[in-house]
Amino acid sequence: MELYYECSDGSRIDLISNGIYAQNPETLVDNEWTYAVLQSNGISRIKRFYKEAEERILQLSIMYDSKEEYNDRMYQMHRCFEKDVRTKKPGKIWWNGFYKEVFMFASFYQEYEEMFDSIEKTVHVLSVNPYWTKKSLYQYPATTNVIGTLDYNFDYGMDYDKANYIATLDNKSIEYANFELIFYGPCDNPKVTISGHNYELMCTLQKGEYAMIDTINQKIYKYDSVGNRENIFHLRNKEDYVFEKIPAGEVQIFKEPNISLSITVYDERGEPSWI
Repeated sequence: MELYYECSDGSRIDLISNGIYAQNPETLVDNEWTYAVLQSNGISRIKRFYKEAEERILQLSIMYDSKEEYNDRMYQMHRCFEKDVRTKKPGKIWWNGFYKEVFMFASFYQEYEEMFDSIEKTVHVLSVNPYWTKKSLYQYPATTNVIGTLDYNFDYGMDYDKANYIATLDNKSIEYANFELIFYGPCDNPKVTISGHNYELMCTLQKGEYAMIDTINQKIYKYDSVGNRENIFHLRNKEDYVFEKIPAGEVQIFKEPNISLSITVYDERGEPSWI
C-alpha cells in the first residue's frame, strides 16, 4: 500500500513508513454524498447528490531511533502542513495512485516518550473538493501515414474522410470526466473531435508553442517557447462548448494528421482503488 502526503511545494511526508505510521488510514476513504430532496403532493424524489467539504481525523504514531532524526522529521512535518495552510495552497494525500487535495489544518499530541523519541499525533484533514483523483495521459502525435478510406459502424452526424486520423481513448471514470487538452505547434486553428464533440481554437501555434484547455478551472491558455502564458479564452470556437466533459468508456478521437495533441483525463471518484 502507498500512502503519503505531498506538500504544495512538492516535498513528501510518508504516512505508513520511515518512522511515521498511520493507525487508522481507512478513515481517509470514508465516502459520503449529501442529497437534496424535492417534495410534491406528498411524494419525495431526489433532486441531486453532491459533495460538501469534509473533515477526517488521522492518528499518527511517530517514532525514531535518535533524537536528531525525530526532531528533524517533526520540524519538516510542521513546516510542510503549516505552509500549505498559511498560503492556502492544498497539499495532496496519495493513496495507491489516487490523490485528494487537502489541508492538514490542526494537530494534537499525546503520549510523548522522550526516552524512545516517540509520540502520538492526531491530525485533522480538511478537503474542500473531496474527490479522489487519478490522472491518465493519452498522447496523439502528428502523423502523415494515414491511408485508405475511413468506414465506421457508428454515426456522429458528420462526415470524415481519409484526411482525418482516428484513435481511441479509454475513459475509466465512473461518469463524465474533466480533462486537460493540449495542442502542440506548429499548427493553425487546432481542432479535435472527441466522442462526436468538437474542441477547436481559432489561433496559430508556432513550433515550440502549445495551447491548453483546462475543463476543471475552465481556462484556456497559450504558452510560448520560453513559458510565457497568454489567456486565449476568447479564441475558442464558440459554436461548440469547449469545456464539455468526456463520457465514460471507450470513445473515438478524430483529428487531422498534422495535429499533435495530448489529453489528460481526471478520474474523480468518492473512493480510490484499495489495492
